[in-house]
Amino acid sequence: VYELLDETMDFGYPQTCESKILKEVITQESNKLEAPPPRLSNVLTNAVSWRTEGIKHRKNEIFLDVIERLNLLVSSNGTVLHSEIIGVIQMKSFLSGMPELKLGLNDKLMFEATGRSNTRIKAVELE
Repeated sequence: VYELLDETMDFGYPQTCESKILKEVITQESNKLEAPPPRLSNVLTNAVSWRTEGIKHRKNEIFLDVIERLNLLVSSNGTVLHSEIIGVIQMKSFLSGMPELKLGLNDKLMFEATGRSNTRIKAVELE
């Protein structure tokens, strides 16, 4: 599923929807469902049972927190013995009703060759 979504959508905009091209992307074997699919209920498909009706916020806002944890083990002579980065994206939603939302993360990066106080530190800044 992820491979198909990655090929068909880019920052919320449709890219490739040609079925012949998408068939080439699928790399895993499929499993055939032996049981008949369950019947759909008569309830509206866009109704969400866990969302309380009548939620109103002063502003329609969404906050994304990108949290990264770096684990590093360095020997006494400066050799990196073990390193890993663990990341999580947490979202807090303050949306009124059921609005449509297009969310894209900007992939433009700006690299600095020098940091503050004339040290040679490389920095990455997201625009």
